[in-house]
Amino acid sequence: MKPRSIKYIFFLVSFLFVLEAYSQTQSGRVNGFLRDAQTGEPLLYANVSLKNTGMGAASDNMGYYIIQSIPPGKYTLQVLMIGYERAELEISVVAGLEERYDFEIEPSSVQGEEVIVTGDRQRFEKEIEVSAVSLSMRDVKTMPAFVEADIFRSIQLLPGVQSSSDFSSALVVRGGSPDENLIMLDGIEIYNPFHLGGVFSTFNADAIADAEFLAGGFPAEYGNRISSVLSITGREGDSKHNKLFIDHQLGDFFDVSQVRGEVNLLSSKLLIEGPIGKGSWMFSGRRTYFDQIARVYYWYKDEPMDWNYYFYDFQGKVIQNINPTNRLSFSHYKGRDRIAFELEQSDSKVDFIWDWGNSTKSLEWRWVPNSKFVSTLSAANTTYKFDVDLSYASLDSNGTSAEGQFIVYNEIDDWTIKENLDWYLSSKHTVTMGLELKDLGVKFNIGDGDISFIDENEQNMIYSGIIQERWQPNPVIMLQTGLRISKYSAHENLYYEPRVGFKYLLNENLAIKGAWGKYNQFIFTAQDEDAILSIVDFWNPIPKNYRAKSVEHYILGVEQWIGDGWFASVEAYYKPYSNTLVINPNQDFIDPTDDYTEGTAEVTGTEVLLKKNSGKLTGWVGFSYTNSSQEFDFNLDGQIREDEGEIYRSKYDQPFSVNVVMNYALSKKNTFGLTLSSSSSNLYTPTVAYIYTQNGSTFDFNNPYSDLTEFKGDRNSARYPNYFRMDVSYSREIRPFNIEGLFKVQIINVTNHFNTFVYNWDLSAGIVEGVGMFPFLPTFGLEFKF
Repeated sequence: MKPRSIKYIFFLVSFLFVLEAYSQTQSGRVNGFLRDAQTGEPLLYANVSLKNTGMGAASDNMGYYIIQSIPPGKYTLQVLMIGYERAELEISVVAGLEERYDFEIEPSSVQGEEVIVTGDRQRFEKEIEVSAVSLSMRDVKTMPAFVEADIFRSIQLLPGVQSSSDFSSALVVRGGSPDENLIMLDGIEIYNPFHLGGVFSTFNADAIADAEFLAGGFPAEYGNRISSVLSITGREGDSKHNKLFIDHQLGDFFDVSQVRGEVNLLSSKLLIEGPIGKGSWMFSGRRTYFDQIARVYYWYKDEPMDWNYYFYDFQGKVIQNINPTNRLSFSHYKGRDRIAFELEQSDSKVDFIWDWGNSTKSLEWRWVPNSKFVSTLSAANTTYKFDVDLSYASLDSNGTSAEGQFIVYNEIDDWTIKENLDWYLSSKHTVTMGLELKDLGVKFNIGDGDISFIDENEQNMIYSGIIQERWQPNPVIMLQTGLRISKYSAHENLYYEPRVGFKYLLNENLAIKGAWGKYNQFIFTAQDEDAILSIVDFWNPIPKNYRAKSVEHYILGVEQWIGDGWFASVEAYYKPYSNTLVINPNQDFIDPTDDYTEGTAEVTGTEVLLKKNSGKLTGWVGFSYTNSSQEFDFNLDGQIREDEGEIYRSKYDQPFSVNVVMNYALSKKNTFGLTLSSSSSNLYTPTVAYIYTQNGSTFDFNNPYSDLTEFKGDRNSARYPNYFRMDVSYSREIRPFNIEGLFKVQIINVTNHFNTFVYNWDLSAGIVEGVGMFPFLPTFGLEFKF
């Protein structure tokens, strides 16, 4: 582009901004925060509008709203949200001035099929949300679940999201591997958010306020992941009630307002909250009791207990409102799994201990100096540790003892400082700017005694800056452009990630939407294409001699607001990977530079979502179709050939899936839930035959063909039978001893359909048997609150 052209564009943009700024002097604006009058919790995605004008906004995940470019005059400001009383306030708007109106709104019950306009409608009209779904904890907790409510299991039922098996709650989004998903709790990155090898997620549903899931095309504020974003907002706690210390001086500063918990077949959990100072606090904890029940059993049998397994997690938050414009919050999360057992015989002993888990801490300062700016500055540390320690001792026939210790250790230590500034320039322009500094330390060690096979300790920095603008030139066109620039210290180049999203309203209820963007990732988990079940992830930074994982997102869709709480969306997408990595099957173990093989991949797909958000019946129906392929030059001959196993489908390829989620309020106290899932199953590399071959290093003349060798077919060329599962649940509100409670019964796989997890070869019998996933499995639980 010529310098003169750049000057013309600069002057044109400057003129438009000056014109927009002048128009703001001829109008006013209102802003504020919405909170629950009984608890003080933020009200998310409520509808805030000026009555009978068509002007309005939806509150965000902080409960913040802003309405701009209001002509001077008198108006009725109203707030509408399902489950809350209608709030109205007569206001006057003066040109060039801004007014702040905070609301505390009383809860109410919605009777029958009553439907009120919610923030979902405002978001449909005014937000660019491509491949985005928000789930409330009410949605999550009322649907059937394996033992207890799980946000990850709920998201797996959305179109475009698959699970590798019943035994994993990891997210496979639009053909991408689970490590390509950015999982955040209160803005803090979580690296391995699973318990029991992935069967359960680490998040307590009672401590979550909201979850926003972006399956693709996400804006520039999110980086270092290339498939999807799951942003979870934790509850802030009840700041309105004093119960425990109401008659004590301590109650002026600290108190407990509510205690709630749950007991089920898996674990017990507890949540406590209350006011503290000028804000609130919340603490939740959960622990399994497999080990405690087993301990009682072994005590009763008078036998030693030679194994142990448990997991726990806890989450806490403290909020302090320094003044109306400044707020500080501290968040902490910790989760851990531990497996231990010992095997002892007369001449040998083995002790095995396996620990893994996450820990996070963050401090956030939110500053709202006026209605034009919202600044969020945060500092966070998140760690992930995986530690296997196997000690063994043996005694030979001569009485000589031998001892050893085998260890595997993986650690991530992530320190992040982030500043984000939202500038509400006008009703047409919102600019977001941000800076992020990430200090990423990764350790990976494998050793046996004094011998170290792998000893890696890397420290890398990731510097990122973003700028993003949302422009709505008229009521029917919305455009969001953004740019993320990152510097990864292991590489010399800068990474530029432009992103664009748009929405065009064809009429008041129908819109076309789309997005395009470039995405890069600098940390990943080594993917073994032949692994059946990944119990735990080993995280690694992208090495110096490999390029970052890189992909583009092309998304185009249509969404329809049907009315009465119904919403429909159809999206098609194309994801070309310009670089991805897998474990090199031909690597030299002593050469640290050839651990991985770079390649390319393509994923295409279509998704359909029909969702109902209000009324007695809520839920959704989702359908998705996906097609994927990938290419790797494993033999480094410069040619990629399908007959040499270098072109094949990803193991995450699942062509179709249909999911039905339904929650029905039978009455005020009784709720019924149903989920139905039907999909293509996983790919696998088939075993063609087992053939006896000549023994090599231990050749036996008496039995020269004693070795049984497995012959494999083409990689990922076979697929297990289609998957089908239906779960049902029933819950009833109860009040024993004047304590609020909820009794719930859930049945997993109510039809007892056999879903194949893996095939097992029984060579002695000469047959192949399928190993199944979850069978018919009833569970129950009890929640309480006082």
